[in-house]
Amino acid sequence: MVASTAVEWEDTPADEARARRAAEIASLTGLRGFAALMVVLIHTSGRTTFDWLGLPTYGPVSLFVLSGFLLYRPWARWSLRLADRPALGRFAIRRVTRIFPAYWVVLLAVALVIPAARPDGVEGWLRALSLTWIYEVEPTRAALLHTWSLATEVSWYVALPVMAWVTGRLARRGSGTASLWTCAALISLALPISIGWRLWTAEADLTGQLLYPYWLPSFLFCFAGGALVALLAEAQRARLVPLSGLVRFCADRWAPLVLTLALVALATSSLGGPSGFVPVTFGEDQLRTFTAASIACLLLCVVVFGPPQVPTNQLLSRRWFVAIGRWSYGIYLWHLPVIVILERDITFPDGVLGLLWRLVWVLGISIPLGAATYAWVERPTIAWSRRPHLAGFRGRRAPAGDQSASSSTSAQPATAGPATQRNTSPEA
Repeated sequence: MVASTAVEWEDTPADEARARRAAEIASLTGLRGFAALMVVLIHTSGRTTFDWLGLPTYGPVSLFVLSGFLLYRPWARWSLRLADRPALGRFAIRRVTRIFPAYWVVLLAVALVIPAARPDGVEGWLRALSLTWIYEVEPTRAALLHTWSLATEVSWYVALPVMAWVTGRLARRGSGTASLWTCAALISLALPISIGWRLWTAEADLTGQLLYPYWLPSFLFCFAGGALVALLAEAQRARLVPLSGLVRFCADRWAPLVLTLALVALATSSLGGPSGFVPVTFGEDQLRTFTAASIACLLLCVVVFGPPQVPTNQLLSRRWFVAIGRWSYGIYLWHLPVIVILERDITFPDGVLGLLWRLVWVLGISIPLGAATYAWVERPTIAWSRRPHLAGFRGRRAPAGDQSASSSTSAQPATAGPATQRNTSPEA
């Protein structure tokens, strides 16, 4: 999932104060952790009588929004003439090494332990390994069903450089606020594209398939929402737009929280349809999805534009939340196979005790597996992607004198505090 899009120093502006950058990294990482935990809660509670717990669709939608923010931000700087154009080779290497190795490990492990989850034949294996299985009708593999969002994410990786390059080229024909509004207008086209795609799949009676409703156009508006936040953040830093109203709102201690709770109440009301893994109407599904996207964008704005002292940022930057966020990709990958195995081998009691006991088992297994996957798979592959022999593929960096140029993790001074060092996740 887009929990694979981690947060690092170079994802924050190099000319901002170190303390501010460290706080933003911690909160963004905690936001990933919160989304991953919400996915675990939904998939666990949905198998009990407490299937109303959690916010439907928030997990994947939130991670799509966060991915749009992190991955478009360098392109936003280039579009606004604040930095060099991102190197395509470097982008491709980082995306491949960030998402595939850990996924392949889990895919092979699950195929060994759960025979029903094995892909069918050579073509099935190729589609599973390349995360293109959502483009063909194939038997449902319950233990790996959640990887549909990884397939959607990979298509975003392919589409982003093309869309961002076209947007940037058109925006750079102007200057100042003209570039900003050109970018914003083009990014906003994602909303009618997604609405049109969703209407088409509904009219063609395709919503029951694990195909077209899960392709990139259906969720393009989520990635675009994150991209718009990135664009506004860079425009504010360049003093192209003040955004004083948004900054005041995000700095308020309670207004964002009250609005978030109101949106949660709307999404979980009868207007959003019944709880649990049951069919919902087209209108109910759209209300859930767009409300979840609104919540995700709202929380992202609070992290990016709000001060570290607001309650939301204080919570997300807690050490344990940051740790969950750092391990969130592995937690996400492992949790559903763990749920399937536990359902097969253990009989849980009914009631609240059964729900709590399930969560203890699922989190107690998934979190250590996620931490191990991060330490033994994700970190080594990230380190490999930075080796000197790949320098020719990564492209040139922005000039050292460019204040908006990205800073690497190695730029941290040896005197950086322990908390700051722990808040630095591997590269996006």
